[in-house]
Amino acid sequence: MKKISTIAIGISILTAGMEALGDGWDPGSSANTLGSIANTRHNLTMSYNPNGIFMDPVRNNYGEVCVYCHTPHGANSQIKAPLWNRTINGGTYTIYDKPTTLMRPIGQPGPNSLTCLSCHDGTITIDSVLNMPGSGLAPGAGTSSNFSTGTANIEFLNRWTRAAPAHFTLGPELAQGNVDGTCAFCHDKVQGNIDAYSAFMLGTDLRNDHPVGVQFPDTFGPGIDFNEPNVKLPGRMAYFDDNGNGHADTDEVRLYDTGEGYEVECASCHDPHGVPSGGSGTGTRFNPSFLRVNNGIVATTANAAGTSGIVSNGPSALCLTCHTK
Repeated sequence: MKKISTIAIGISILTAGMEALGDGWDPGSSANTLGSIANTRHNLTMSYNPNGIFMDPVRNNYGEVCVYCHTPHGANSQIKAPLWNRTINGGTYTIYDKPTTLMRPIGQPGPNSLTCLSCHDGTITIDSVLNMPGSGLAPGAGTSSNFSTGTANIEFLNRWTRAAPAHFTLGPELAQGNVDGTCAFCHDKVQGNIDAYSAFMLGTDLRNDHPVGVQFPDTFGPGIDFNEPNVKLPGRMAYFDDNGNGHADTDEVRLYDTGEGYEVECASCHDPHGVPSGGSGTGTRFNPSFLRVNNGIVATTANAAGTSGIVSNGPSALCLTCHTK
């Protein structure tokens, strides 16, 4: 039985006029995507948005980048994710249900997809943490207690010293439908100069996203349209060790084993902390859409939002890591 767990930003079907995320599409952003997660859209303190005037009313500004996902103590015991601090969706997802070239089972998202989905499926508020930074606001102590479980608790979030008057979710799938009380109310492509993130709003129907929870082949050769990972660690992961250093680097695609064999999950292709497009330590801008491998977007592409300073890894470089097409 797979223990509830982890990560996702799927490859969505986008609205007309956008490139597919898998091809390197990236929206504009005030974040410069250089150096660290603090300079990306995943910095929910919005340090690049002066005074936080747009977001502070709709989420608790904890003033720390990491706390929105991680905690040094009292982590979520429901999920196999490093010191995970967010609540999670305990329900099920509608999964891809058509035959695939893998002809292998596709199950519910696993440990390395559920962490991403805890924001990107639009069911949980973006500030829904188990432990806030600082002392004196641990769950319990006379309130409804979260402790190390993943139950959303607005009463607890309202006890933060600078609690927001509202706690927004990211939004429904592709910002379609009712966006009131969600981030999509502004980030939906129609609100002036505010950046549009609707493509990252996945919802709970994952049939139009790259399958996650799908088992990777365990045999390779003629007729098998997939490459074999050159490092396999049973019970943990397999990965494509492109530089041969025996370490799963952030810019290397990996598959996760949570008890059912090596599977594709959101974190197989995405690193939520950002990956330099020119390789580790180069100071180049991060790959679009938090991809581990840039799928071919070029910085000089005409009118491509958010691509200045990004180094290309070649057309379909990410896809061809696994697929032999």
